[in-house]
Amino acid sequence: MSVISRALYLASWALLLVTVVSATTLPPGFTETQISGLSKPAAFDIAPDGRVFVCQQGGELRVIKNGILLAAPFLSVTVDQAGERGLLGIAFDPNFQTNRFVYVYYTVPTSPRHNRVSRFTANGDVAVAGSEVVILDLENLSSATNHNGGAIHFAADGKLYVAVGDNANSANAQTLNNRLGKMLRINPDGTIPSDNPFFNTAIGANRSIWALGLRNPFTFAFQPGTGRMFINDVGQSTWEEINDGIAGSNYGWPNTEGPTSNPAFRSPLFSYGHGSGPTTGCAIAGGAFYNPSTAQFPASFVGKYFFADLCSGWIRVMNPLNNTVEGFATNISQPVDLKTSNDGSLYYIARGSSSLFRVQFQTPGTAPSVTAHPGNQNVEEDQPAAFSVTATGTTPLSYQWQRNSVNISGANGSSYTILSTVLADNGAKFRCLVTNAFGNVLSNEATLTVTPPTPVLLTEVNSDRAIALESVTAMRDPFVFSTPYNFSFDQRTRLILFALNGRLLAGETNSSVTARAEDAQLLSYPLTVEFVGLVPGFDWLTQIVVRLPDNFPTNREFLMSISLRGKTSNKARFRMK
Repeated sequence: MSVISRALYLASWALLLVTVVSATTLPPGFTETQISGLSKPAAFDIAPDGRVFVCQQGGELRVIKNGILLAAPFLSVTVDQAGERGLLGIAFDPNFQTNRFVYVYYTVPTSPRHNRVSRFTANGDVAVAGSEVVILDLENLSSATNHNGGAIHFAADGKLYVAVGDNANSANAQTLNNRLGKMLRINPDGTIPSDNPFFNTAIGANRSIWALGLRNPFTFAFQPGTGRMFINDVGQSTWEEINDGIAGSNYGWPNTEGPTSNPAFRSPLFSYGHGSGPTTGCAIAGGAFYNPSTAQFPASFVGKYFFADLCSGWIRVMNPLNNTVEGFATNISQPVDLKTSNDGSLYYIARGSSSLFRVQFQTPGTAPSVTAHPGNQNVEEDQPAAFSVTATGTTPLSYQWQRNSVNISGANGSSYTILSTVLADNGAKFRCLVTNAFGNVLSNEATLTVTPPTPVLLTEVNSDRAIALESVTAMRDPFVFSTPYNFSFDQRTRLILFALNGRLLAGETNSSVTARAEDAQLLSYPLTVEFVGLVPGFDWLTQIVVRLPDNFPTNREFLMSISLRGKTSNKARFRMK
């Protein structure tokens, strides 16, 4: 039985199995993401820029970009999709980033039906209309719709390798008179390299034969770095094979299947029998070396070869150094292709789920822990207040600041700053919730204390001389001790001082402000505050009227200051006659 024929057989039982089939079982630390919405996916490849191109058997080449299946296909070719025919393979030109060439393998639907390799030119996420260039037309197919092969890949030598099935005629595999049941090697333009192993033996297009004796090499892969090729050949009734891809090799079909000691044939590196257990199956249908640019999986996986079985629904791992095999994933619905990406993820198609899956490894991590909590802040009104937290744990860490246990919108950094505080902020409590994939932790609360600002007496520019006026005459100093020009009968001089940050709050009165003057001998004289109010038209400026005491001396300079809410202003100089 062949790959997609077996897939169709399994699909007929899908509804019966739906209640018992469970999610994919992966080793500890591994997770997977599903991208659904595909229709009969058969193969895929990953572009150098990370986009995933998926062949749908019906002829559409779909693009998955940033984890999203795009609505418009990259291209759509008319195909014969009977049995295992259809759009079956894709490869990117080694110079794709400059020439934008994409190669596909598909079954031509018009008579005579045959498989073809064509090249298209990409323009972003779609192919340029009319850009198809036929690279290779294979032999006409019989009425048998299975054993088409279809995988195509470029090797490090810049040549395009094409896996071709025997079209369900085993005799094709052992002859050099056709290209069925073979691995082919051609130049990107379809011409045949003169160093092919049978170039001087075969004739015409058959000179493209690179290896023979294959039944249905549905998938194969090259190992990055070494260039080593593994060919997955789907068996008939006994064995599934992983073969060492070597130029000129004969893998024995139909004379032998599975391990052989016949020196005329190259025995498989690894083979497994047919069955339905965790180490057996019915159709090897995907393979990928784990040698990404960035190794995301544990180091023990680097250099290993992942392969899948369609019927048993597992992925196993082979060590190419000794050909030993271990289990990896189970409970997959009909895997048919595998690839590793540059970021170290493993992708596979689950045809039975109409989906592409991305397997990733999460390094065992730790929940966040706060190592430095935010501290209490004591600031004056209009001044900034900043809080910060330091945390450890597996990155990335995310932060959410809270005020009085309520999330602050947009406060998602390791620090949070109020640019200009107001008195209403006084007493507010701030803390930070730190989160990662493994848990979260709350910091201790920090209290914000906001106090009114210190009053400032106005002085002349670059001087400590007060800007003060006699309350009636509005004259500057020097002031007289007494004057008949006042608002009462005591003849005491009253001065108007001007202050910033002197505004009275609700509930405060003139008595909330005190004033004093001191002379050069540091003798202090209390001044009576008779009025505190805003200067009309200047609500940022406060006027304070003070009365000079009866014992106030004359003919000297004084330094005057005011106090409000426990804060004392600067000292401003004035003179007395």
